[in-house]
Amino acid sequence: MLVAAGCSGQGAQDRGSSPHGPGGPRAGGPGRESNTAVPVEVARVTQRSISSFIETNGTLEAENEVDLVARVSAPIVELLVEEGAAVRKGQVLARLDREELLAQLEISRVAVNEATLGYERAKKLYQEQLVSEEDHQQALSSFEAANAQLEANRVQLGFSTITAPFDGLIVTRYVDFAQQVSVNTPLFRISDFDPLLCPIQVPERELPQLHLRQPAHLTVAAWPDRRFEARVLLVSPVVDAATGTIKVTLKVRAEGKLRPGMFARVFLETATRDDALVIPKSALSLESIGDTVYVADAGVASRREVTLGFREGDFVEALSGVTVGEAVVVVGQDGLSDGTPIQILGSGAGREPTTTAEAIRGEPERDRSRGRGMDFSTMSPEQLERIKERMRARGMNEEQIEARIRSSGQPESESQ
Repeated sequence: MLVAAGCSGQGAQDRGSSPHGPGGPRAGGPGRESNTAVPVEVARVTQRSISSFIETNGTLEAENEVDLVARVSAPIVELLVEEGAAVRKGQVLARLDREELLAQLEISRVAVNEATLGYERAKKLYQEQLVSEEDHQQALSSFEAANAQLEANRVQLGFSTITAPFDGLIVTRYVDFAQQVSVNTPLFRISDFDPLLCPIQVPERELPQLHLRQPAHLTVAAWPDRRFEARVLLVSPVVDAATGTIKVTLKVRAEGKLRPGMFARVFLETATRDDALVIPKSALSLESIGDTVYVADAGVASRREVTLGFREGDFVEALSGVTVGEAVVVVGQDGLSDGTPIQILGSGAGREPTTTAEAIRGEPERDRSRGRGMDFSTMSPEQLERIKERMRARGMNEEQIEARIRSSGQPESESQ
């Protein structure tokens, strides 16, 4: 949470005592007094739980999704559902014409009756030793074959009614009313949207941190402000030699919003620390090789080297360098130095910067008031790359980074 306070009495006295007065040189110009207060915004160091994550991407899949196909050849006489319909297990979806199947069933019944009579007669004659064993067995075989054919025709008749194999949604209807279908013609695709699966690929170095039922969450573009909880369902027992990754399958509740095929950003939780000291990522100074923040201390900026731990969203864990309740500068810190007088702005108090870019650049006039920043020309290529990586992590693109580096260290009169 951002906090705000008015400029300290000392800061007001400093501004009022400028030898140049209100019409003197602008802040940041060659005549700027060293005690000119720099406007900043701050946020408190809080103590709460924070987790570390493996971040990756995945595409959602239905756990149960099948194509229903015709098991007999016949025209469609009824279509009872359309695409998007929610269906229950056993619900009738369509019916095929049954006339030919009923006729075949009736023929089978007649054949069973004839085979029954023939078998009973052969059995009686065999007991009287009037027919051979071979004739008796042939009559028995005919009787059993007729009954088997009757049962097969009953099953075929059942195939004329298409039912849902499980609860789900009709994703696709492949056929039209009165269409003649053959065996294995696709009729419907049915999918169960809840739960969904999300297969991801995890680097093999993370294998010791993987286990079943491990918690995770994911986000999707359609619902950017919502987290969908998930858990590890399966961990592949083998490593893909081509990619050096392990397939991990997550099970996620759709909550009536997710759909198969959605692209998801996945955060697989590996560890959690309770009562950690947490600061916004926007508090980290870009213009430093190490991890540095500025703490508002009695009207001046106090430079602190911090050791970072877990990173979660827009926040990071501070293992050292700050204490709970301290106010760290989140807007206006780039260009500050240890002991620079600061003015904590009232505007925007109580909110975080609306975007990462806002946290980086602040107000244009505020940037000019900071005067000279870090001189990147004195850095080694390795140090400069570390600074660039920090800027990228804060949301700056390459064009913004290069412009920032070119303008850093120039007096205002040169950069305009």
